[in-house]
Amino acid sequence: MSLKDRLTRLTGDAPKPLSSDSRQDKLSELRMKIERVMNRREHIIPAGTAARRNATPLEDVVPGEEARTPYGNFFMSRNILKAGDPHGNARVSDLSCASMEATAFFAGLQAVQGMCIADGLFLDTETTGLAGGTGTFPFLIGLGWFEEATFVTCQLFARDFSEEGAMLRHLSELASNKRFLVTFNGKAFDVNLLATRFILNRCRETLTTMPHVDLLHPSRRILAHRLENARLATIETHVLGVERDGDIPGFEIPQRYFDWLRRRDGRLLGDVFEHNRMDVVSMASLLK
Repeated sequence: MSLKDRLTRLTGDAPKPLSSDSRQDKLSELRMKIERVMNRREHIIPAGTAARRNATPLEDVVPGEEARTPYGNFFMSRNILKAGDPHGNARVSDLSCASMEATAFFAGLQAVQGMCIADGLFLDTETTGLAGGTGTFPFLIGLGWFEEATFVTCQLFARDFSEEGAMLRHLSELASNKRFLVTFNGKAFDVNLLATRFILNRCRETLTTMPHVDLLHPSRRILAHRLENARLATIETHVLGVERDGDIPGFEIPQRYFDWLRRRDGRLLGDVFEHNRMDVVSMASLLK
């Protein structure tokens, strides 16, 4: 179908028989048709506009603000757990006393033996799926670290796909200040995914060069005989004493993000942020 025929279909004009008009006349006619199409497009109401008018801003649901960087903007939420705050059967001050010698032994990673718990960066991601590869988007990156007897969680959120690069560059800057990484199944999923996203965004990547304590593997060795599985949620309930009230199932999280992209309603993401934050804190508890 020619460009003229397509424009005729879009504008609704009746087809005209070919004539011997000059080339300039034909171009003028095409310009007029294009202008009519563009003017009509401006009056089309985008899908979901009505829903967005009733949407709750994200910062009204999740404590945080827009982070503005030289590379672009994204949303960031920070939370600080004080020394006396509980997490399951332990308090945060207890978690900050984790033995790095024991960690090095159980993780089979002697590189961390001479380090301290404050050198560690805890990491967990929420993504658009579990398939991996370039089609999986890590829209929420949960981080945590100890500052003396307190535990800081910092969550980086890409409100749209265009904010990924800025989010990843900020992650790289934060990671450069730490000496080792702590994840739960991060060797098989999180870190590999992020390494791919760093490459796609042409960002400097620091995670894969850090000594990496993946808590899944020692948890399986130590707890497999006691528990039905080694999922973090199972370990929380039966070992750490953590009870999640109204926690969102992990399989629902990707759809929540897709709904967010359409509706921009912060109420869709409140429990997603809380789920991710709890995962990060529970990793610190499990390391103890």
